Amino acid sequence: MTPEAAALYQQCDFMLVVGSRLRGNETRNNDLKLPRPLIQVDADASQSCRNYPVDFFVHGDSQLVLDGVAAQLPKAWSVDPQWHYDIAVARAKSEGALRQTLGPYQVIAEALLARVPAGRHPWVRDVTILNSTIGNRYVQIADPHLGVHALGGGIGQGIPMAIGAALAGEAAKTIALVGDGGAQLSLGELATAVEERAPIVFVLMNDESYGVIRNIQDAQYGSRHHYSKLLTPDFALVAKSVGLTHRSVSRVEAFADALDAAIAMDGPVLIEVDMTSIGPFAQAFGGPPAGAAGGAR
Repeated sequence: MTPEAAALYQQCDFMLVVGSRLRGNETRNNDLKLPRPLIQVDADASQSCRNYPVDFFVHGDSQLVLDGVAAQLPKAWSVDPQWHYDIAVARAKSEGALRQTLGPYQVIAEALLARVPAGRHPWVRDVTILNSTIGNRYVQIADPHLGVHALGGGIGQGIPMAIGAALAGEAAKTIALVGDGGAQLSLGELATAVEERAPIVFVLMNDESYGVIRNIQDAQYGSRHHYSKLLTPDFALVAKSVGLTHRSVSRVEAFADALDAAIAMDGPVLIEVDMTSIGPFAQAFGGPPAGAAGGAR
C-alpha cells in the first residue's frame, strides 16, 4: 500500500493474486488501483471477488495451480532485467520511509530484523502498533511457516498462538510480539507457557493504553480520549506470580542485549518494553492508509 508499490503495480501487464484476500488494510480500503486483468487463486471458493472484482477466479490449491502455470510457460523466455531492480528500489524506499516513522523504536526494529530470520525463530505477532508498523512489513522470516499472526485483526491471540508455535517442534526459540492490551486478554495463558516450559520470548510493548485507538482519537476526534487509557497491571508482579522470568527495558539501547539473554535462557521469558519511558513514535500510527492520498483521516 506504499506509493512505491502502487507505482510498480501500474507497470504490470496483469496481476496474479495467490492466496491473498486483498483486505482493506492492505489496499487503502479497496481504493488501491490494481492491474488488469486481475486473476485470483484461492483454496476457498467463497473468496472469489469478495473484496475486489476480478477478471478470472481459479478455485484450487496454490501449489498445484502455480505448478500448472509454470508447466505452460515456454522453456526459454526472458524477464525484463530492469524489473528486479525496480522492485529492489521500491522496497528500499518503502522501508526507508517506514524507518523514519519509528523514531526510537527503529533500534528495536533493527534488533529483531537482525535476529529473527538469522536464528530461524518462529515470529508470532499479536495485533499491536509495533506489529502493524514493522512486525508484518519489516522483520523478515526464514521460511513462510515460521510466521504467525492474527489475520482477523482481533487483539489477544498472540500469547496462545506463541505457545502453539513454540510447542510445534521448531528448534529455535519462538519470539512473540504482543501489546499490553492484548496481553491482558490472555494473562492466564502465561501460566500455561510456564507449566509447559514453552521456549518463547514474549516482547510486550507497554504504552498503558490501546495505542492505535488513542491515535485515531487524536487524529479524528480532537484528542477526546475515551476508553483508550488502560488500567494496566504490573506485569512484573504477574510474571512473578506464575514463575515467569521477567525483564524490563526502559531504554531502546538495552533491548538487543535483553533479547539475546532471553533467547539463551530455558523456558519462557517476558521482556516488557516500557514505552512510556522511551517515548512516542516519530509519526503516530492511526491505522492503515484510508484512501488514495494515504494516511489516517
